[in-house]
Amino acid sequence: MKFEYPHLLYFRNLIICIIILWLSACTQLPVKHPSEKDTIPIPEEVTEQAKEEIEDEQPKISIIEILSSEAEKFSLLENYQDALFVYNQALSQASEDEKPLLILRIESVLMKTPTNDIEKFIDIKNIHIPRSLLLYWLGLNYALENNAVKSKEILETFLFEYPDHPYYSDAADLVDVIKKSLFNRDTIGCLLPLTGKYAIFGQRALSGIQLAIQELSKKYNRQFKLIIHDTQANPDMAVEGVRQLHQKNVAGIIGPLLAVGQAGREAETLQIPMIALTQKSDFPLQGDYLFANFITPEMQVQTLGAYLFLKLGIKKVAILYPNEKYGKKYMKLFWDIVDKYDGEVVGVESYDGKKTDFTEPIQKLTGQFFPVPDFLKSEIDEPENSAGRYEDQPVDLVQIAIESEARQGKEEEEEKIQIDFEALFIPDSPSKINLILPQLAFNDARGMYLIGTNLWHHKSLLKEAKGYNKNAIITDGFFDTSQNPAIVGFLKNFESLFNTRPQFLEAISYDTASMLFLTAMDETIDSRQTLKDALQGKRIFEGVTGNTIFDKDGIAHRILFLMTIKKGKFVEINR
Repeated sequence: MKFEYPHLLYFRNLIICIIILWLSACTQLPVKHPSEKDTIPIPEEVTEQAKEEIEDEQPKISIIEILSSEAEKFSLLENYQDALFVYNQALSQASEDEKPLLILRIESVLMKTPTNDIEKFIDIKNIHIPRSLLLYWLGLNYALENNAVKSKEILETFLFEYPDHPYYSDAADLVDVIKKSLFNRDTIGCLLPLTGKYAIFGQRALSGIQLAIQELSKKYNRQFKLIIHDTQANPDMAVEGVRQLHQKNVAGIIGPLLAVGQAGREAETLQIPMIALTQKSDFPLQGDYLFANFITPEMQVQTLGAYLFLKLGIKKVAILYPNEKYGKKYMKLFWDIVDKYDGEVVGVESYDGKKTDFTEPIQKLTGQFFPVPDFLKSEIDEPENSAGRYEDQPVDLVQIAIESEARQGKEEEEEKIQIDFEALFIPDSPSKINLILPQLAFNDARGMYLIGTNLWHHKSLLKEAKGYNKNAIITDGFFDTSQNPAIVGFLKNFESLFNTRPQFLEAISYDTASMLFLTAMDETIDSRQTLKDALQGKRIFEGVTGNTIFDKDGIAHRILFLMTIKKGKFVEINR
């Protein structure tokens, strides 16, 4: 971008005037001519010699000195931008011998010039002051203005563009110092809603983080710190929280739980690693410093698919889903995972989640749904009176109806329904599942695996669907009755400290704090950038929610827990 300054014309005229003055100073001064009577004949060779002596005695003023003097005047007036313009003109006319002194004078001005003036100066075309000097001093002055992030950015540009510059070593040392000043490896920040209507969730997440800090401090005999900012689930307060945590030089940020978008953009701008507790899989894609660690629909269907098709060897499945956003999303994801493992979806039916009778979609899946012919609907809808229902009907229609009823009853007696799918996926809440499972049995849809999301992991399923929940396969991000030693220890310590039993939110917050601190502790990690790179570096983090790995986009991948129901209890499925 080219900047035009109104006073450039003034400088052009000033320089012209200076040149004129300089030329005038170098010209012989006028001499009074004697009269003829006073004239004494002087030989011509003596006259020429006298002229040469006069010229030699006349002091010569360098244009470089004149321009430098003008620049120094501007500098004394703290008009550093104009001083640079004059020095730039002097540099354009200086000889190679004159340039080193000019460079020193220019640097004496640059060290006092505000960063915004140097930024503008860099963008002017055909500048004679070396770009390397402008970048170097711009970086140093940003540091003096306490803008360490910008200072680091500019100096890193200088190092990249001018690896052979005499100031390279000094700049590299300063960048290292800045990196360390921006990175407090033992301190992280968290953004949680601790007041307002979502405060209960923020408090639960905070308890998990606090337990992680307590355990790590004790284990490694060092003081880990947590700086907390209450977002109240407000996007603006979350953004302000990111800025405050940045000023306190935290290594990274856990959260937010809600309003993640704007806070994420601010963290990316300030280049702070942020691990949000969100299932929004597109959040990490908004920036290189953004991560998400939560249970996601993708994790759930991946875990279910791997077990069903690789472990159990299932080939055919059906999907029964609520015709709403949640159901549609899981239906599509599960269908995709079936295709991935070369399985076959042999039936897909939706239902109205507001209703309580699911007979029709169940019968459609099992092949037992026979729609009533249009010409019979009006008669069948009338009040039942078997004696008079067919009374006014033509004989052939009555006969058809009677034969149909008789044939259906006979078929039901002779054989049971043959289900052509081995597993049925139903992504819905326990309140609906507790109604659907008995109706499946009533319609003779039995014997297949019943596949559910983490919503199924609820105690009501054990009581209200008792006897109908056999062959259930459920996935979740945390299993609080697992015999895994790490989980057993976590449960014990949590209950001892908070006098309550942790669930998934507490567990995922505990794991997130642990992975962030443990990664920052690595001696090879000396900046937010290297922390970010390490998190993306295929490291496996072992935690109470499972083994987690972040990909290059900051998306967490984790095999979730699987469970079934036996003797009225959720039981972990060992794989």
